[in-house]
Amino acid sequence: MKKGKAKSSQKKYLSVVLIPHSSGNVKVLRFNAFYIKLAAFFIMLAAVFVFGSIYISNMKKENEALKRDINELYVTTTEQGKLIESKTEEINKLKEESAAFRENVNDKIEEFTDKFNKITDEYLEERSKTVSRSGVRNEADFASDLYQLKKSLDNLSELYSRSRLLNADLETAEAKISAFMETIPTLWPVRGRITDEYGYRTDPINGRRKFHTGLDIAADRGTSIKAAAGGKVIMAERTYATGLTVKIDHGRGIVTLYGHVSKLLVKPGQTVEKGDVIARVGSTGRSTGPHLHFEIHIYGSTVNPLEYLED
Repeated sequence: MKKGKAKSSQKKYLSVVLIPHSSGNVKVLRFNAFYIKLAAFFIMLAAVFVFGSIYISNMKKENEALKRDINELYVTTTEQGKLIESKTEEINKLKEESAAFRENVNDKIEEFTDKFNKITDEYLEERSKTVSRSGVRNEADFASDLYQLKKSLDNLSELYSRSRLLNADLETAEAKISAFMETIPTLWPVRGRITDEYGYRTDPINGRRKFHTGLDIAADRGTSIKAAAGGKVIMAERTYATGLTVKIDHGRGIVTLYGHVSKLLVKPGQTVEKGDVIARVGSTGRSTGPHLHFEIHIYGSTVNPLEYLED
């Protein structure tokens, strides 16, 4: 019994033996095991508290920094949202204004296109009955104005037109103008130096003052002579004054004459197009050298060819 109690009593204490270097006295310190465990528990608790406090403090700092970042991000996002909203309103406003402008331009293009076609039809109908005389605006001038107007309408249509129908209308009018201009003598029959213009001059053969009914254009013998406009050949023969001569009837009272040629390349009754080669430059008839004598007749009266030929 005594041995069991002694053994149980020894387990309740913890002994620490101290052996000093300076003396041989050994000291024994005895501690109660319960208090040792309790002290260890409090030490561990204190350590947990200290480290927990440090961890919590760091977490609070991180949370505060995160909150600041979130607030800054919110402010930035709000400002960006307001900016986007503002710009969206501006863009929508510009779209509305652009749509209104485009619609207005489209209406004007349609209006001008209708006027363009009407002017073209009225003019061509009028010119089918009469042709301008010397001294007033002629067909070439009017056609040039129409081409310029069509070019402007084409540019507007390309930028703003809601459909291709307008272009089709313009092309129809342009085809009518082109067909009309095919019969107007605007093409130079030959390129060269003008030696005598239309009007009074001194005759190079007899020296007398005489009215010159055409335009003399000097060129090398054999140079190609082209039809100034499309039409029907009504004469291809020799005359005393202009030698080998070609006459072409272009309709609506317009006739062109090509004189002093060296070779005829067409026959009476033949249809030619504008630019077709009809003869060669020569010096037949009353002539002092190779050149082309070119005349334009309107209902039997000559007019100045320079008023019709393209610049």
